[in-house]
Amino acid sequence: MVLLRAVAIMLSVGLSIPGLSGIAVGAPAAPAGYILGPGDSVDIVVFGQPDLSETVTIKPDGLVELPLVGDVKAAGRTTGQFADDLVKAYRTYLKAPSVSVKIQAFRTTRIYVLGQVFKPGQYELKPNAGILELLADAGGPTTRADLAKAVLIRNKTETTQLDLIVAMKDGKEPAVTLEPDDVVYLPETDARIVILGQVNRPGAYDLLEGQHVTDLLAGAGGPTAGAGLTKAFIVRGAQQIPVDLRKAMDGDTAANVVLQPRDMVVVPENKERVAVLGAVNKPGPIDFKPEMTILDAIELAGGETNKANLGHVKIVRNEGGKPKTIDVNFDKVMKAQDLTQNLVLQSGDIVFVPSKFFTADLFQSLTNIFWMGAAVGW
Repeated sequence: MVLLRAVAIMLSVGLSIPGLSGIAVGAPAAPAGYILGPGDSVDIVVFGQPDLSETVTIKPDGLVELPLVGDVKAAGRTTGQFADDLVKAYRTYLKAPSVSVKIQAFRTTRIYVLGQVFKPGQYELKPNAGILELLADAGGPTTRADLAKAVLIRNKTETTQLDLIVAMKDGKEPAVTLEPDDVVYLPETDARIVILGQVNRPGAYDLLEGQHVTDLLAGAGGPTAGAGLTKAFIVRGAQQIPVDLRKAMDGDTAANVVLQPRDMVVVPENKERVAVLGAVNKPGPIDFKPEMTILDAIELAGGETNKANLGHVKIVRNEGGKPKTIDVNFDKVMKAQDLTQNLVLQSGDIVFVPSKFFTADLFQSLTNIFWMGAAVGW
């Protein structure tokens, strides 16, 4: 009933807005099997009897009034059937009558398309037109239309649910015959999804059929530089579903989850870090990424200074609650002499690039300071 009242309001108010009136077009030739109805104008020719030949319009009761024979039912008949009916009627007054019936003008009937279409309003119902053709006249559905919940309203009380998704895909008209004063209503979809956190355009988006989490991520402008892609998750009702967006973006179909209405995707900030200290241009913590190497980390720290002692780079790693020091000859990496020295880092590692004038005792002191969590939150 709420839907019917809403449609009634739109019919009484919305259709008076300029630009929403129907489009008048010339009547096409009658398609095969066209059924006459009230409002159709027909040319009736009784051969050899000009006084009996005339153009008449079918009345609301489906009848036409003709000389000699009076009222004759025309609605519900094809032009050929109606001509045969007139031959039988005139046999009472004429010998071997011959009658021709042709459509002079098709009836103009109103039909309404409301809701989520680009040009809602009143339209002419064309003979044998289907819903898809009518939607095309109305500019097609908007991106906010819920095609699975379209409604046909007849006589202001009768409603028929229409699932137009398959019809739109296949280009096949639904098995529904439109009638004058029908209302086709496309409601607004409630299939909204939300993405929050470390993306460039967080907010609510329309859910498209078959949409995956990477589709939403792309629609939201992609992740920011600080996105924790491996720690993302979907809030679905009372569930929290982990999603590895890095794997999904790399083509892992299992990780690329199909979204559902009202899903909320959360992309948290990347809190995994490493620290690069010592003789580099921008010492301090940097965001950690899987497969990050010492070379990657030093480059992100602005590269080494001219005072750096690359032959004695050290990695301090937390192993079982205790610091472990790994010596690296980074000079051989830079000279492409031993690429095995370009070790892969772990989240929480501290990379220390000593100065040529740096002492081992001072290195140990700095290690103890950063072990307390100043750099990477151990």
